[in-house]
Amino acid sequence: MTRHFFSRLLARAVLAALLLGAAPARADETCMSPYMPKITGQEDYVYVWALGIEGVGDGSDKLVTIGANPADAAHYGKVTSSVSVGGRHEAHHAGFGDDRRHLWAGGLDDSKIWVFDLAPDPAYPKVVRTIDSFVKDSGGVVGPHTFFALPGRMLITGLSNDKDHGGRTGLVEYNNEGKFIQTLWLPEGAEYGYDARVQPRLNRMLTSSFTGWNNYMTELGKVMADPEAM
Repeated sequence: MTRHFFSRLLARAVLAALLLGAAPARADETCMSPYMPKITGQEDYVYVWALGIEGVGDGSDKLVTIGANPADAAHYGKVTSSVSVGGRHEAHHAGFGDDRRHLWAGGLDDSKIWVFDLAPDPAYPKVVRTIDSFVKDSGGVVGPHTFFALPGRMLITGLSNDKDHGGRTGLVEYNNEGKFIQTLWLPEGAEYGYDARVQPRLNRMLTSSFTGWNNYMTELGKVMADPEAM
């Protein structure tokens, strides 16, 4: 039985390899929202949501655009533009809206959010909206982490809250125009937040957990030396 089982397994592996060899590779954007238009083929730019460092440039967080197309030798691997948002906000994650035209980016410290328009000139994004009312809008969610596109909306996972800056948090929705829609506080026993992904075929959303503002805005060495924090 074991010999026959492995023979069948090997045959299937060989068949799969032949099929893969016969067909062109296709991109699989496993980390992107299924509600976004899918990109196939070579992309031209990489967008880096970068932390500002005191004493380097203006010291502010920035959206940096880097050429990613090897066919464009003049820009490949080089910075084409840099958009400062003024100040250090603990830049962390960014995500495309469902139109793939706009990129939303957030700061984990002060919970500010910036929306960049990429469509007019992808090499030179522009800030078209700043949301500085996230905590007030959401009823106390702090630390916008993941930006996950839904049809006509942006789902934002929080990491903390403004009452104790601990791990209890929620999911926040805005529409594509930047208008607050609703907050869904995570349930007791699973109240910590981090990431979110949706599987439309199963009508399910999964979330994961991390820690609150008190921990992620504390020097790592101090957190690691504190058993309760760990």
